[in-house]
Amino acid sequence: MINTKLLSPKAIGPLAPLFRHLKVFALAFAVTFALVAAVVLMLPTKYESEMKLLVNNERQDLVISPQDNKNTVHAQEIAEIRVNSEIELLKSADVLKQVVLKTGLGHEPGTVRAAGAPSPVYLDRAVRSLYRHLEVLPVKKSDIITVSYRAKSPELANAVMTRLADTYLGMHLQAHGTPPGSFHFFEEQANAYSQRLQASEAKLKAFREKYAVFAEPDEKDILTQRAIEAQAALEDADAQAADYRERVIAGKTKIAHLDPRVTAMIHTSPQSQIIGQLTGTLNELQNRRTEMLTKFRADDRFVTELDKEIADTSAAIERAKAQQNVEQSTDINQIRQDAEKNLVTNEVALAGLQARKTRLGALSNVYKTRMVEIAGASTENDRLLREVKEDEDNYLLYSQKREEARIAESLDRQRITNVSLIEAPTMPVEPASPQVPLDLAVGFLLSMLVAFLAVKVVEYMNPQPIVTPSVGGEQTVAASI
Repeated sequence: MINTKLLSPKAIGPLAPLFRHLKVFALAFAVTFALVAAVVLMLPTKYESEMKLLVNNERQDLVISPQDNKNTVHAQEIAEIRVNSEIELLKSADVLKQVVLKTGLGHEPGTVRAAGAPSPVYLDRAVRSLYRHLEVLPVKKSDIITVSYRAKSPELANAVMTRLADTYLGMHLQAHGTPPGSFHFFEEQANAYSQRLQASEAKLKAFREKYAVFAEPDEKDILTQRAIEAQAALEDADAQAADYRERVIAGKTKIAHLDPRVTAMIHTSPQSQIIGQLTGTLNELQNRRTEMLTKFRADDRFVTELDKEIADTSAAIERAKAQQNVEQSTDINQIRQDAEKNLVTNEVALAGLQARKTRLGALSNVYKTRMVEIAGASTENDRLLREVKEDEDNYLLYSQKREEARIAESLDRQRITNVSLIEAPTMPVEPASPQVPLDLAVGFLLSMLVAFLAVKVVEYMNPQPIVTPSVGGEQTVAASI
């Protein structure tokens, strides 16, 4: 430590070096500020033109695809992706090159524009220069893009922005517009599928005319029901025929043991006629004997002869009464006759049932064959239905695509796109740069900083002692670092 009184305590502090090297500070500040002011005043005047673009999704791009694009991701695109895509298109080399050629930025200074096309080298430089000086920024939380450009004159800045807007909108329409020939392509496809649809419908119609069951939705059920009923009736007829067959066999067996005729009545009677005649004769002879007794005696020859005749007649009557006539009558056997009638009836019924069985069997076979054909034709019917459905879907799809292409081409002719110019390029009046007051204020602060740094450098290179108070009222001097 060195005891000295070179500096007072009041001079110790952060600004002490500034006071010690005030001349250095003033010189550095003056030189820096003069240089900044000179640069600001020497900078060329720039005029800035600005425009704003709105990116929306009101018109979707036509998708050249054999698929329905009703639910594609274009409608749900993220706004940031759309905006960034348009920014890249704005700053694309093709767009900037056309702007350079249309505005004359590609011609070298001192050359005549009408002399010919600019050199490729200078044209490339002009495109890169325009790329660097073109400011394209998206507005946060919106679908708006702000585009600005600075030029030496307000006319040039406005012309560049105007050409950029026209070129960009044309390029956007070319990139997102309808591909050439889209309407013609979809029209050809729609017509082709229309013809295919008509052909497939004709095939299906001819097929269903052959198989009416496919034309009528309930026909298959009706045919199935008829087949079931025919089979049931066939089984019932078969059971009935078996029953009548047994009846016929049993009837024939019974009839073989029955006689055709049977005894109807047996009548036993005496010879009543002869007895009646003899009785009449006997009565007549008795009457004659009575008459003769009135004339003759009982022993007279005429009376005895008459008694003999009476005795013979009485004997003949007794003999006649002793002899009887037996009369026997026969009749048709009614049981056999009824059995024969039943047999004939059963045979007729059996014949009818046999015919019914034959008919029902034929119908059942027809129904079964028909159902087998239907089962086999179902695959063909399903294939034809799928073909008709596929052709119909394709026809409707390409018809819709054709209409979309027609609308898209109409929108292209009207230059209706998803990007619209909501703020036309401005014609600047006041220069955008340099801004002298602001630039000088910044230069002032910069000069202050440079001057302070200069003092720090000088202080570091030439350290000065710093006086500090010590115990007992003495002062100590230390080297300033």
